Amino acid sequence: MKSLKNVYFREIISRIEIRHFQEHIWWIIERCVLEIRRIKERKQKSIWIAYLLWLIGGLIGLHLIYLRRDRQAFIWMCTLGGYLGFGTIRDLFRIPEYVRDANTYEGYTACMREKKHPPFSVLRFVGEILVGNSWTYLLAAAVPQEEIYGFSLVPLIHLAPLGSALAVWTIGNIGREKGDLKWAFLGAAIFVPVSVFHQSYTNFGAVLSAVLFNWKGREWRKERHTRTPNCKHLATFAVCGLLFSSLWLSYLYFNATVTDKHGERIKLRDAAENFLNSPMFLEFKKNMKAIYDDANENGWGNAWSNFVDSLDPFGEKHALKVLGLGKGATQEEITTAYRKLAKEWHPDRHKEEEKESASKEFIKIKEAYEKLSTIKKERAWKNKRSEEL
Repeated sequence: MKSLKNVYFREIISRIEIRHFQEHIWWIIERCVLEIRRIKERKQKSIWIAYLLWLIGGLIGLHLIYLRRDRQAFIWMCTLGGYLGFGTIRDLFRIPEYVRDANTYEGYTACMREKKHPPFSVLRFVGEILVGNSWTYLLAAAVPQEEIYGFSLVPLIHLAPLGSALAVWTIGNIGREKGDLKWAFLGAAIFVPVSVFHQSYTNFGAVLSAVLFNWKGREWRKERHTRTPNCKHLATFAVCGLLFSSLWLSYLYFNATVTDKHGERIKLRDAAENFLNSPMFLEFKKNMKAIYDDANENGWGNAWSNFVDSLDPFGEKHALKVLGLGKGATQEEITTAYRKLAKEWHPDRHKEEEKESASKEFIKIKEAYEKLSTIKKERAWKNKRSEEL
């Protein structure tokens, strides 16, 4: 009797908890709806929506696009959330400040009154150098090492340090600060002649570019960012994304290589073409085509079960292959095949130098036999139960 009462009380408590959870969910939905209405009326950015976008796509800067911090969002896209999510985690605590900057000028005027020039930020300075170096290497890697229609583009590799200038200028113009592009370009351009003779020194171009930009080029942004139409806003992002992606595609197509176990290198594009003609991929393609044809013929409802069956989740197909049997083999056939192979691969029947490999094969045969025997027994038991019912 006491156990029944405990079960009854537990059920009541669980229902109360579910009801409270549902009330919290409805409260959050109502709050979001009210927030959206308030934003439409005041035409201001919402901290709720900013955090929601951070949760959905913080690694690619969705919350920053919403708050019109376009340059920062682009850097987040290029570095996967500010170097593997570090910047995204930092944004979790900075979003209230970003929203305040997007909605009012008060933060700008207060900072301007306190200091004539923006204070030096170690984090921003380090970010300019790291992103600058990565863009320099990417520009250098994207230059084709082979002739294109009879022309060599290899000399363009010496202009790679200018990529660091674009990175320094982009990061230096995020948020409340802005700077002149000429100082960033001057620092990078100094190392262009150096890269002709000593290419290993090109990474110092980002350092000098960041130093000159922070020393001479930085000032407060006194005006609000111009509000562009959403279509133009997204189109600008699309163009920048395509340009950045084209550099990666150029590197992967023209210069990327794959090294095999013998130390020989082959172009990635050639390796990909060979992979598409490899027995493994052709077998995979054949299986996927069979699943697709089966789905069209018997309906997509059975396609998933057939697909799962082709993955061999229980290892039955592999076990049958080890014993050299086909689908639908009986228990008697399984036992006969096991005894024959176990006798053939028993370690005692092999020489000393072959015993290790024979032992591994013997264990594999034994495991395959045990697996198939277990599957057969379970199926026989299930069939017997279903007949009784």
